[in-house]
Amino acid sequence: MDYARMKKYIPFTLIAGLLVLTLFIFSQAFAGEKNNTILTVAFLDIGQGDSIYIEAPNGRQMIIDGGRDSSIMRELGPLMPWGDASIDILMVTNPDLDHYAGFLDVLKQFHVGAVIEPGTHSSTKTYASLERSIAEKKVPELLARKGMQIMLDREHDVEFDVLFPDRDVSTWNSNDGSIEGVLIYGKTKIMFTGDGTQKTEGIVLANNAPDVVKSDILKVGHHGSRTSSADAFVAAVAPEYAVISDGKNNSYGHPHQETLDTLARHNVQVLRTDQLGTIVFESDGNSFSCMAGCK
Repeated sequence: MDYARMKKYIPFTLIAGLLVLTLFIFSQAFAGEKNNTILTVAFLDIGQGDSIYIEAPNGRQMIIDGGRDSSIMRELGPLMPWGDASIDILMVTNPDLDHYAGFLDVLKQFHVGAVIEPGTHSSTKTYASLERSIAEKKVPELLARKGMQIMLDREHDVEFDVLFPDRDVSTWNSNDGSIEGVLIYGKTKIMFTGDGTQKTEGIVLANNAPDVVKSDILKVGHHGSRTSSADAFVAAVAPEYAVISDGKNNSYGHPHQETLDTLARHNVQVLRTDQLGTIVFESDGNSFSCMAGCK
């Protein structure tokens, strides 16, 4: 899928507007010259929940999960270009509150190109509000299925490949049915897991070759819960970094010590949003650099 972005820049007076526009064009041209091969991936500090902002070299954007409240709006401000009024893709990895509720605010503030979800269901009023907002704004809503390639930047071959669900998960537990997939840019990859459980991880390993799952960075499943990050899965992904999105002093005790021990056995460097805030990586297609939230 390749969605055009829509921008809105509103001048307040003719003179001021021309000045702002000139400065904006200059800054964008300079940024493009310096960074037009850079993929940015930011794991947002939104408390107990998941939210990941992705911007491809061509400027197209995807947000994987929206957190449990409006915290996402605070975190997007410093990351998105000035005046940007659109986001190309929102992905809801599972219909639990801490993965989608923030998208209610995103849909109010931005033009959204498409929403992708796994096919699991929620009976809550908040999720019904999300579905209603998507419908009212006529945003295309798509089911994620194995084999789907979400093209973010065709020129630079930046894409998100869905590895799971590979079947109808409408009757599944929301965590078991989470979307799992890899973001690929050149030689660099990130494995995204949502709240995927060890059951989900096992299906992904069974249905994909080792080179498909091996990644530089692992977004740790279910905020570091012991129900995810099986030893075999971590070994297969073999990441240099593992990012855990969790809230300070959360009531679930995330991340669980069992998960931290598994990551330590495989010599993975762990970065946690509860300790480091928003964690930002950049890739030039050859390697990742940690730009913020690094130990």
